Amino acid sequence: MQKYKVFLNEKRIGFVPGSNITLSKLSEILTKNSGIDAIKGYLQNFENSDNQETVVEHPEVELLFQNFRSAFLQINAAGGVVKRDGKLLFIFRNGKWDLPKGKIDKGESNETAALREVEEECGVTNHFIVKTLPSTYHIYKSPYKKTFGQWVFKETFWFEMDYSGTETPVPQLEEGITEVRWFQPSELDVVLKNTYENLKSLIGLYRL
Repeated sequence: MQKYKVFLNEKRIGFVPGSNITLSKLSEILTKNSGIDAIKGYLQNFENSDNQETVVEHPEVELLFQNFRSAFLQINAAGGVVKRDGKLLFIFRNGKWDLPKGKIDKGESNETAALREVEEECGVTNHFIVKTLPSTYHIYKSPYKKTFGQWVFKETFWFEMDYSGTETPVPQLEEGITEVRWFQPSELDVVLKNTYENLKSLIGLYRL
């Protein structure tokens, strides 16, 4: 049975299978199926608290995770961990190291979206998917006019990609990307010290 980790900014909400039902407030809300308003009220309190993590442990954790997820506006994104000669490609955006990714367009497959986003954000072509990587999940309040203030659940589908070209990466400036850089696996501590919490486990898969 799968485990899930959902991020709210730098805070973590864990969903784990287990015979012991945790007594966290969120577990109680989801187990009793108390409704969307109860979930959102909990998140508001959790966001403003000093707690950094809460865990939902339950024998039917998959059901509880889906109940939790269904309370939100759903957005799917896709991105890539691009490799060339052992190096990994990162972008620098909004003051942090990040991986190239973006929203999946209507009618677009996860794979096509991931390849497109890498090309758009990094200026490289002829990269290809090698394998599927674990998804990441995070929730946030929408900053956009049409959905302003709504809670959003975003799943990002990740793919490892290979690139053997010689193009010099070009940052997509209009998306706030100021640098695209190749890192050796031995240099990933630089990235991990200044990246998003929800990416650390994914990036850590490649660290030496």
